[in-house]
Amino acid sequence: MSFDEIADRRILSTVRANLDQLTWDVEADGYQRLRVPSSADVDSLLRLLSRRGLEPALMHLLLDRFEDRPLERALIAFDIAAGSLLGHDDLALAQRVAAVIAPLAPIGPNTVAVPRDRVGALIDAASATGEVGTSANDPAAIEASLAYADQLAPARLPSLALAIVQVLWTRHALPAALDRIVEIALDHERLDSMPQLTEKTDRSIQLQTYFATRVSLSQLDTTAAAILEQTSKHPAIASSSDPGLAAVRAELDLLTDKPVSVAAIEAVAPIGSAWRYGSRVRDQIRIQSAPGDAAIVVDGFLGTFGNDMRVWAQAAFHPSPELLALVSREIRYCSHEPEVWRALATFLEDGTLVEVELQARTAAQLDAALG
Repeated sequence: MSFDEIADRRILSTVRANLDQLTWDVEADGYQRLRVPSSADVDSLLRLLSRRGLEPALMHLLLDRFEDRPLERALIAFDIAAGSLLGHDDLALAQRVAAVIAPLAPIGPNTVAVPRDRVGALIDAASATGEVGTSANDPAAIEASLAYADQLAPARLPSLALAIVQVLWTRHALPAALDRIVEIALDHERLDSMPQLTEKTDRSIQLQTYFATRVSLSQLDTTAAAILEQTSKHPAIASSSDPGLAAVRAELDLLTDKPVSVAAIEAVAPIGSAWRYGSRVRDQIRIQSAPGDAAIVVDGFLGTFGNDMRVWAQAAFHPSPELLALVSREIRYCSHEPEVWRALATFLEDGTLVEVELQARTAAQLDAALG
């Protein structure tokens, strides 16, 4: 096996001229080496997916666990099609995904599994079986549904996580459900799943500002500064200690080369935090503050959250043999992850062609699955 053969198995062509800088002789980390028994339960699989992504072999096991929950299984299938590079060796999984995704047809999935205006159709489809939170009516059941969504989102299964909290928001208007919709939609670029935020409450204004600013920052658009400026005089923003607003301000400062304190972002996203976005901004700032530690910081982020192109992009400003060894490891052992190839692209003079190919591949894969 070689990196060229890996690219071929994943049906990628634009990266091949850029693989000679990688090193094959690199060890897998503990998560990548871990052998998964065929009897592994859902909780164990979800914990592993947070690091390894939607690995095809694990996806077969996960789909097996949802045989009696067809709608949830279909939502998982949507995320496999949208978020894992299925290659020449994964034909059986691609066929299975196309077969089990059918229950989403009445909901009208497109770029997202459940568009904001189709949550009613989701509830209708799920009511008969009590799936995706439709049976969560008492406080204990609601908390269990929220906790379930919190397991799914970091495991690269945003469609199922979103479906659960979309139902809870629509049926119960739970602020905790709305908070999760915002975070999951932003983390996984499922923006068409977001409900329209039109209320003028303090919390709604904070969420609207956070959402708009993060979307702008995700596009490396410094008009995020104008968004914050426009809202800064509103009491909900001016006096807010909301962690999300603190994190977007810190990322904006980083993007515009302003001084930014590691301690300030660690106050809202400490080491060990389960908040992906806050942790990502924190680690970007740590890399900027101590470039010599970039490989250590990236590896720590990978161990908790898996691959994220923005962390890699920050590290790529300070290339080193250690970082290229990490990229090599990820391509060798997690080649199904689009973010792994985006990581490689950050070290190229122009990674645009890689991004274009990845977007085309995943779009075509999803279209094929949806039929």
